[in-house]
Amino acid sequence: MKLARTMFREYDVRGRVPEVFPDAKDELSDAGVRLLGRAFAALALERGRTAVVLGHDLRTYSARLRDGFADGLAAGGVDVLDIGCCLTPTLYFAQLHLNCPAGAMITASHNPQGWSGMKLATDFVTTLGSADVRRLRDLCDALGALPEPTGARRGLVQAVDLREAYVHDLASRVSPGRPLKVVLDCGNGTASYFAVDVFRRAGFDVEPLHCAPDPTFPHHFPNPSETKNRLDVRRRVLEVGADLGLSFDGDGDRVGVEDERGEGVNADLVLMLLARQVLARQPGASIVFDVKCSQALIDDIKARGGVPVMWKTGHSHIKAKMKEVGAPIAGERSGHIFVREGFHGFDDGLFAGLRLAEFVARAGRPLSALVAEAPRYVTSPEIHVDCADEVKYGVVDRLTDELRRDHGARVNDVNGARVTFDDGWGLVRASSNLPELVLVFEGRTAEAMARIKEDFRARLGRHAEIGRVWHNE
Repeated sequence: MKLARTMFREYDVRGRVPEVFPDAKDELSDAGVRLLGRAFAALALERGRTAVVLGHDLRTYSARLRDGFADGLAAGGVDVLDIGCCLTPTLYFAQLHLNCPAGAMITASHNPQGWSGMKLATDFVTTLGSADVRRLRDLCDALGALPEPTGARRGLVQAVDLREAYVHDLASRVSPGRPLKVVLDCGNGTASYFAVDVFRRAGFDVEPLHCAPDPTFPHHFPNPSETKNRLDVRRRVLEVGADLGLSFDGDGDRVGVEDERGEGVNADLVLMLLARQVLARQPGASIVFDVKCSQALIDDIKARGGVPVMWKTGHSHIKAKMKEVGAPIAGERSGHIFVREGFHGFDDGLFAGLRLAEFVARAGRPLSALVAEAPRYVTSPEIHVDCADEVKYGVVDRLTDELRRDHGARVNDVNGARVTFDDGWGLVRASSNLPELVLVFEGRTAEAMARIKEDFRARLGRHAEIGRVWHNE
């Protein structure tokens, strides 16, 4: 068989399941998943890895995908350490704890129902990059065109329970000093199995919200990037008089934050606060962040003697740049926070929440007051516009060329096009995970932000391949 080209993304694999999409037989069918397992086994063996740690999220079809992928790995000759239903950061932790550099996490992350995929690694604290994903695709093509060999060594599959080790590792790394009241909204996602226990052990007064695991997500989808999914936690913060609210995405590698007034704090400003801690201990350190982040973060890093490093969106890209420049901390506007100082260097939404809660507890001031010290800008939500996977990168290339003609050196094209104006900036880039474009706008005033947004709206409107509805606006 030959798998759909659209499954092989910039830094992971994403596809549809036939349980929801009957036409997805060349994506995450039983045969497709098994082929992906065989191909990843081949890639692992090329790199001297004879075992793979395997985990999966709580989607209704994830256990089926796990079984097929594990069978493919074993058929490909590698051993499988199956850690069961877990968070993506638990998988990263397991690689280190079990001294097994290769890992595979089966997760839909924040993709809608009917989607899933794999986050894959052949080394510690890193995940496959674009060239690696292309190699995986080529191996799938080659193996899918040949009969499966007989008589080859079959790998062993072993179940391993790492929950207690992971929970203990997180909780033991912070010391808040006072029992801050924290609302935790897991959105009934996989974080429900871990978050409450972690924060209580760490010494916080926890108010659970939607923390019963339920893959139907009866209250809201576990994706804190969308404002509508954070309304419940904002209300609960006010109802119980909490110091802050935290919400987690479906596989636990991202965090959303609300202050004590029930108002959202974007993840780039969370990174700003955590970077202040780090820069006080490591003057002159580099802080890595993605192109969607606020100018306020850049200004604050510079004001505190750090080196701001803007880079491509995507957990693999950020981790690679973080390693390249030796950054002790990094983050993305979407809620991925990567901490190397005092942690393992990968993105863990629970640990980012712990570090922020510890920071607020020790500061002795409300979160809103700490954020208010930042330079002031008016920032849009992360806006999404439909655009098919097959054309989205070409559309962004054309938009980038047009913007460069009009604005020259003010266009940063490290990932899409981020255009700087005298009073703000605007960004358009192709989503790595979904058939859509991602837009973010910021201005020194609301009027400046609105003007920049309307400029981009007019430009996008001239391209027929782009949807007319702006989601999460």
